[in-house]
Amino acid sequence: MRTYLIDSDKNEYIIDLTRTRAHSAEMVEFEFRTIKDNKELNKETVFIRKLADQYFASTDGVKWNKLARQDSPAIMLNADKVFKLYRGYKPSSLGGDNAGGLFTQMPGKIVKIMSKVGDKVTKGQTLLILEAMKMENEIKSGVDGVVKAIHVQTGDALENGILMMEVEAE
Repeated sequence: MRTYLIDSDKNEYIIDLTRTRAHSAEMVEFEFRTIKDNKELNKETVFIRKLADQYFASTDGVKWNKLARQDSPAIMLNADKVFKLYRGYKPSSLGGDNAGGLFTQMPGKIVKIMSKVGDKVTKGQTLLILEAMKMENEIKSGVDGVVKAIHVQTGDALENGILMMEVEAE
């Protein structure tokens, strides 16, 4: 899922959840990447584990830090900045364009992937088929460009707001 962090100066940081993997009922692995100005700044794997009804996080699987309980916040404080959080979308009033990222708009299952990394694509070209609500939906490129990354596989069941594919505009 894509999360947008926007500070009071309208600087935008994007955090993509690119992969999740359940190791057990108590531990899940999340892979994130941070994007600013259409450039990947950081890629990180975080492990979350539940022990005795408390949550702990680790980046190496060895050292664990206890997490404070919280509901899904709308504002996040980080050192000297306050960010507004938008999960899975960014209000159109905030400007910017993300036509190269293909996100699920509703839960569904990947039926067919019709391109591969490195393929040149045109705006409106069908890149994959997503089955949602018993209908097959053609997911089309929003830009002319090159397929930069594919984050899904045929058969994947996806929630709303998941980044499926990236197309780098030419």
